[in-house]
Amino acid sequence: MIKRTLFNDKVEVVISELEDGNMRFFGSENEEEIIDNQSKLGREVDLAGEQIARVRTVYGDRNDFTNFQEITHDNLSSYVIRTPEQQILVSDGLATKCADVGLLLPLADCLGVVVYDEKLGVLGLLHSGRQNLEQNGAQKFVDFLVRKFGSEPKNLKIYFSPYALEYKIFKLNNKSLSAAATEQFLAAGVLAENIIDPKIDTVTNDNMPSNSHGDVDTRFAIVARLK
Repeated sequence: MIKRTLFNDKVEVVISELEDGNMRFFGSENEEEIIDNQSKLGREVDLAGEQIARVRTVYGDRNDFTNFQEITHDNLSSYVIRTPEQQILVSDGLATKCADVGLLLPLADCLGVVVYDEKLGVLGLLHSGRQNLEQNGAQKFVDFLVRKFGSEPKNLKIYFSPYALEYKIFKLNNKSLSAAATEQFLAAGVLAENIIDPKIDTVTNDNMPSNSHGDVDTRFAIVARLK
């Protein structure tokens, strides 16, 4: 398990590893197990399962991978991790101003991005996979924060989760996930010095799940909350 306190001690982040259990639903038979694993992860930042909203990105027939939502106490129940998988609303990124609400994102090789507005106290969690980045998703997430909360891009702080460092996006001139996301954040007005990339590679790190290892059913997860 990886635990971080970020952005001048304003945001707590915990990232699971293989030993913390699978964080991906792939059938009704493991639903109770996954809810329990995700809830345990949330408790590492002192939140109960009913206080944590999940970014649930699905593929299938979707065309728009830039679906972003604000989480409030009024709509939390539609995203909370203790809700059965199929009842959680689909999104590609969530944001909240609620200090007693966490955001959770299951991942394998895709890039997860923690975004924090230090002036307004807004926390965001973005799924920057290939489809999202091909649709300029990182820049659109900044635009969402500007529109929804009044954020100024220069005040945004960025932290990258573990991801597949060498994965290339063909439609974006073979840019890596981090290169594409960074380019889009910079284009949106985020300052380069505000972007943190620890460069933890899911492919080569034996503690992290990766599709390249042949296991497509296992995910780790990242949970972020305002301190």
